[in-house]
Amino acid sequence: MTTTQKKKLTHTLCALALLTAMMVLLTMTISIQTPFFKLSFGSLPVVLAAMLFGPLEGVLVAVLGEFIIQVIGPYGLMPTTFIWIWPPAIRALVVGSAAVWLRRSGTRLESRPVVCYVVCVIGAILTTIGNTAGMWLDSLFNRTSFAAAALWVPARFVSGTCTAVIIATICMPLVHSLRRSGVLRYTE
Repeated sequence: MTTTQKKKLTHTLCALALLTAMMVLLTMTISIQTPFFKLSFGSLPVVLAAMLFGPLEGVLVAVLGEFIIQVIGPYGLMPTTFIWIWPPAIRALVVGSAAVWLRRSGTRLESRPVVCYVVCVIGAILTTIGNTAGMWLDSLFNRTSFAAAALWVPARFVSGTCTAVIIATICMPLVHSLRRSGVLRYTE
């Protein structure tokens, strides 16, 4: 491994660790949570990681961050923790894949606002579907009723879509600024 490759790996690992910590802090502090839907800015670091580094790095931030949130949060380590750590990764896969695809065609996701909004909203909708499936699986595992949670599904889609628009609005200029600052010189 060359020195440049070592620097790139070290830089990427440090950035992903910071984004994971940021996800945990944003989810635990700046969020409105009920048993049936959540309005949070915890997806901001996931979208940043996916836009800057790609889908796999975004998934890593999402899965590790959600695992930490589950373990230190009110639920602790449960048999169903595995169900809940994967839905946030869906957003990272969608946004990161779009970012990589656009990068290969010579442009960046943050430079295409309409595409960025559409991709982020699609990621939010698929994440909400994943969370809803998680709620259903959790209700099967714990032998509880899913009916009460099903009533909140439309509100969860609305809050997820609104959050995705806000996150995309924040991420586009933030990624432009990070790229111009030279902080991310090893992400290319």
